[in-house]
Amino acid sequence: MNNKISVGTLALTLLAVTAYIMLTEITLVFGTVVMPFAVYLLLKLKQQSNTNYWILFFSFLIPALLFLSPLAATCFLILYMVTSLLSYTLEKKLSQEITIFYATFTLALSTMAAVVVLQMLGFLRPLSDIYTRFREWYGEQLTAVSDLTPDAIEPDLILQSMDLYYQNLPAFLVIGAFFLALYIILIVRVLPLESSKMWPYRSFDKWMMPRILLHLYIIIILITLFSGSFEESTISLYSNISIIVESAIFIHGLAFSYYFLLSKKVNKAVAILILIPLAILRPITIFIGLFEMIFRIRLIMELRRK
Repeated sequence: MNNKISVGTLALTLLAVTAYIMLTEITLVFGTVVMPFAVYLLLKLKQQSNTNYWILFFSFLIPALLFLSPLAATCFLILYMVTSLLSYTLEKKLSQEITIFYATFTLALSTMAAVVVLQMLGFLRPLSDIYTRFREWYGEQLTAVSDLTPDAIEPDLILQSMDLYYQNLPAFLVIGAFFLALYIILIVRVLPLESSKMWPYRSFDKWMMPRILLHLYIIIILITLFSGSFEESTISLYSNISIIVESAIFIHGLAFSYYFLLSKKVNKAVAILILIPLAILRPITIFIGLFEMIFRIRLIMELRRK
């Protein structure tokens, strides 16, 4: 590791981290857009000088805690957590797929923990209170509109859908964290680090989810069939886990479909085009993923080739 860093790298890193914090103060969307570039420059700085990497951390953390909002300080901490994780995976030469999933759960769990801590310290109102007030206000608007067009809108159905989305908010947060992790890693790969090799890459058709997800999915289905006497919090937990597992099986189904098309000598561009409707028709792709996990079709195809 080189303790000397270029002035340009340090200046760009300072600018990127400052832009990330300032834009996060405005809106999380802007901060998310800038985050991969800040991660890339911090990775570059860490590889050149680990000492300066941590000096920069405390140089930003103390002013952020004293003068900025708790949200901005929390987002800065998450930025460094993700950067340190990616640096670790590069040092250990972990695969890109494992890195994506590590980054996904780091982002999701750190965000959930941050929300809980901010609520405990009183910096953030409980999400249940925020949602309840919003639901009451939105319900009044729906009632007013339904009085004018009674056949076009069903307020109760819309509110039930909103309740379902709120109940499954942690699962949707994990899914959003997956796409953010994918975005960060793709940007870092596009802007390669000079002093380090990138994560070993496997093409999408080689992606395979652990078969234990099949067993977990079956267990969740069986529990759901007998969930009539369960508490609402227990049902919500199983519902969130089910959405996450289904999303993993969905990715498995897409990857197997791509593998199957390529094995049948379909042109790669045509195969990608065929994946588009499969990505839209999620239930069909989940069924394909489950079917492959149950009957091990990929393994059978590979054994036949031999």
